[in-house]
Amino acid sequence: MNGAFIYLIGFAGCGKLTIAQAIQMRCDCILVDNHLVNNVIFSLIDPDGKTKLPDKVWENVRRVRAAVLDTIRDVAKPGRTFVFTNELLEGEERARQLFLEIADLARHRGAFFLPVRLTISPVELARRVIAPGRAERLKAIDPQAALTKARQREVLRPRGFSFLEIDVTTTTAEEVAESILIGLKKMQTA
Repeated sequence: MNGAFIYLIGFAGCGKLTIAQAIQMRCDCILVDNHLVNNVIFSLIDPDGKTKLPDKVWENVRRVRAAVLDTIRDVAKPGRTFVFTNELLEGEERARQLFLEIADLARHRGAFFLPVRLTISPVELARRVIAPGRAERLKAIDPQAALTKARQREVLRPRGFSFLEIDVTTTTAEEVAESILIGLKKMQTA
């Protein structure tokens, strides 16, 4: 695999990082998890994983993300494969803009762009957000908020792009990673 951008999008807690790590175990790629970016700022403010963060936090996260994406665009070796993760939701302009920014970066680098829309049952999502280690990684940990979000919102649909959609409710991260890599290979050779 050479020069691909795999973009895992799904609710916070659905397993994006775990799946990305499973992909990383199977191929030479760089993982750009949303918390790689977010935690530069989150680690300075003691978030509790339940309280809504101030807008200023997200403004600063955007600046960190811009530096990360600039580095990928201007400094990273040509032909590198990246796996990105984000919670992107339908109806949020910020989410659509970030999605398009990653797509544009892939185009700029001549990389194959594969968005992967991860879906999950609300009950399973609520169960996963309380998994050990999430709080230490400064991730959302409120099961009621996750349940409510999953029942009322929807993960962004990558309209205008070829993408994979995988329900992760009952599959392991390893199975999902394997499906993604098989799908990527098929789409790249089509």
